[in-house]
Amino acid sequence: MNTRSALKARLSGYWKMEGINMILVPAVMLWLADWNVGWVSVLPLLCMISLLGIGTLYWRAKFHQLDSGRDLRPTLRPIALLQLPMLLLTIAAVVSSALAWLQPELSRGLGDRWVATVAALLGLLEYVNYYHRQLQHFDNWDDFNRLRQGRGFRISQMARDIQAMRKPSNASEPIPAGGLSAALARDCECNPP
Repeated sequence: MNTRSALKARLSGYWKMEGINMILVPAVMLWLADWNVGWVSVLPLLCMISLLGIGTLYWRAKFHQLDSGRDLRPTLRPIALLQLPMLLLTIAAVVSSALAWLQPELSRGLGDRWVATVAALLGLLEYVNYYHRQLQHFDNWDDFNRLRQGRGFRISQMARDIQAMRKPSNASEPIPAGGLSAALARDCECNPP
């Protein structure tokens, strides 16, 4: 399998996984809590689901950019505009889950508090993973080794694309798929899916 095919296969799986997780993760959490959750879980769940939705849209658009050369900007613009609202929603989710533990009477019980906490934590991690630093390293050996060697977290692909879109010189030009290929192709050469 050539690098481009490996990269397309990898990206195809990313957006599908995020989309499935929008439904599967909250459903499992609610089931484990016997569907007994209250308002303290609403913001964390909304945050987590929204960020998984952003991930689904972004990776699908990135896949189509690589596959057919589609312009990424029509998808990336609204995602970039959502950065501040998603930060505020993430903060609200973390505060909501903390309140559930500080004042247990605000929750419907232990299950509600755990749902709020896990959803807030996952939402926070997704926010950082998309808008700032790549936290996901389980699917790529080179990224995992980079982390193990103490070289830190690199800027996430979505953050790089948002930065490229915001540059005045790129305002009217499509974001090239080459940036994606350069960043991910190196990974696929060593780690085909």
